[in-house]
Amino acid sequence: MRGGLMEQLGPAAVNWRKQMHRCRFQRREVIFHQGEIGDTIHLIEKGRVLVEVSMARGDVAALSVRWPGDIVGELAVVGDGRRTARVTALEATETLALTRQTLAELRAEDPAVDGYFLKVVADKLSQSTDQLVDVLFAPVETRVMRALLRLVAAFDRGVHPAVVKVRQCDIAAMAGSSRQSANHALKLAESDGVLRIGRGRIEILDLSRLQILAR
Repeated sequence: MRGGLMEQLGPAAVNWRKQMHRCRFQRREVIFHQGEIGDTIHLIEKGRVLVEVSMARGDVAALSVRWPGDIVGELAVVGDGRRTARVTALEATETLALTRQTLAELRAEDPAVDGYFLKVVADKLSQSTDQLVDVLFAPVETRVMRALLRLVAAFDRGVHPAVVKVRQCDIAAMAGSSRQSANHALKLAESDGVLRIGRGRIEILDLSRLQILAR
């Protein structure tokens, strides 16, 4: 969701920011692993991160890309303490880490913060539900284009052509498809002039056409 935690806190954000620890991650560095104990929430200040889940049979599903203003890791802190997903930096990333204890103090001081976190969880659940419906009913080509469109929003910097800095295997994981199927769909779109595939990046040449393919 846009409109982050600092906006929710208003003037009090200045004081709370002093209690947060700044963390820096290199491209492809894991911020935290699925299953490990976690007692911090990360508020993304700079960069983009990929949220993904490993299945029992070894498959990996990419749930979303998060960017500045978003938070990750909240379920472990407000829940049973275990990370429900792996989060990896897609580019050089900086976060502000908020500990469980500090969050408890923040919630006690400002009850509206609970409403903010409830909205965050509800939005993420809604997005996951939409992706599940896609996997069950949408053709793989459509799913790949929809995943790419979500990534365009995440990486949008107001320039043309838009550049999405992810690997094709990441797009496949977001689309719930095999890498081979995702690559085929991307190659078709490239031959149609919609995009250009590079090493670890995809340039969007025709956003309007991409939006049509994602319907």
